[in-house]
Amino acid sequence: MNRRRLSRPFRRAAAAVVVLGAAAVFSAVPSTQSRDEYLGGDTTVFDEGPTAFGRALANLDPLRWNEFRADKERFLRQWPERGPWADAVSCAECHYHDGRGPRADQVGGPVNLVRLGGPSPGGDPVYGNQLRRTGYGVLAPAHIRVEWEEVRDRYPDGDNYKLRQPTIHVSELAYGPLDPHTRQSLRVPPAVFGLGLLEAVSEQEIRRFADPDDADGDGVSGAVQEIRDAATGRSVLGRFGWKASQPSLAAQSAAALMADLGVIPPGTSSATDRVRTKIQEREPEIDQGEVTALVRYLRALAVPARRRWAEPAVREGEALFESIGCAACHRRQMITGELPDWPELERQAIQPYTDLLLHDLGPQLADAVSEGLASGHEWRTPPLWGLGLLSTVSGQSGLLHDGRARSPEEAILWHGGEAERAREWFRHLPRKARAALLEFLDTL
Repeated sequence: MNRRRLSRPFRRAAAAVVVLGAAAVFSAVPSTQSRDEYLGGDTTVFDEGPTAFGRALANLDPLRWNEFRADKERFLRQWPERGPWADAVSCAECHYHDGRGPRADQVGGPVNLVRLGGPSPGGDPVYGNQLRRTGYGVLAPAHIRVEWEEVRDRYPDGDNYKLRQPTIHVSELAYGPLDPHTRQSLRVPPAVFGLGLLEAVSEQEIRRFADPDDADGDGVSGAVQEIRDAATGRSVLGRFGWKASQPSLAAQSAAALMADLGVIPPGTSSATDRVRTKIQEREPEIDQGEVTALVRYLRALAVPARRRWAEPAVREGEALFESIGCAACHRRQMITGELPDWPELERQAIQPYTDLLLHDLGPQLADAVSEGLASGHEWRTPPLWGLGLLSTVSGQSGLLHDGRARSPEEAILWHGGEAERAREWFRHLPRKARAALLEFLDTL
């Protein structure tokens, strides 16, 4: 694993942490706030069990409760066999209990996705932007195998750690070879709770965090994603997906229906690849009312509360998270805007620990697949709320876009690019301080 030599001032600062201890060096931390546990503001639910990600907003209007239950049935609905055009038969198959999909090495769970693309936006001319490995009674488009390579390294204090990285092997392509320029990227379906709150954050709120030219010189240069909204034709800010390639829950839902389930939503734009063109030769199979119901369900999913937030070790870890630079991208707080149709989501002080911006995370996480303005090195900062409950809800904790990280610790150690400085701070912390930071993440 490549490691850049630390600058002399950085080495001195790291040594100071070891000698003085985290509490002494990082003492300038805000005092305890009474709302710390309310990650979703007034919408926050208190559930630490397997249903933690599938609860309705705590402040949901009682008149919407029956609607929420009916909308959930659409999320659980199983579509008939879709032939070679689908990776799953229901939304819930990929988003188990409204959480993330399984790690790519987990057998027997929902499928994982192989994204197709290249240095410029667009998918493979034959297979589109997603390679499916299911056939549902007919010839599957491809056989996909993931091989894991172990990467060993050690902390400066001598503690060893092991990471792993995937290699995708594709064979038995049913419709001919991939284009020579097409690249493959393993993806894990993200969790779907809290999306209504993220959609409710105004563009202005997101743009104020952007610093594409690193004007403040901190080494972090988050950029907004700009994409074309298929519904209006205008250029809009993207905020959903691993590279923020979708502007809204409606757009995200329509894309997932087509790409993941092989279901044609109304108003789908024409395709340029042969596989999707074959899908779109059929009439729309879901009406706008059903799509609206799916979006409404996603919008009403709540965020679970923090746990153990007042413990001294957790407070120490939270201070470290802020001070070593993790919070430069994983920003704690955002404010939602005005939403006349959804007063439950309006003007909420939320704590998603994201800026919803694109950041270059270095060559080790790069996938050579561009989406919109996002290069193969860039990824949207994922929210961290619910992180400590992932294994409880989904039975696994595969993190990052491809599930390679088996723990938050591994995820941190994979960070590079704009996050390299924060990663190196983490590596040079004493063992107890590292444990405190990880304990803090477990409370989210």
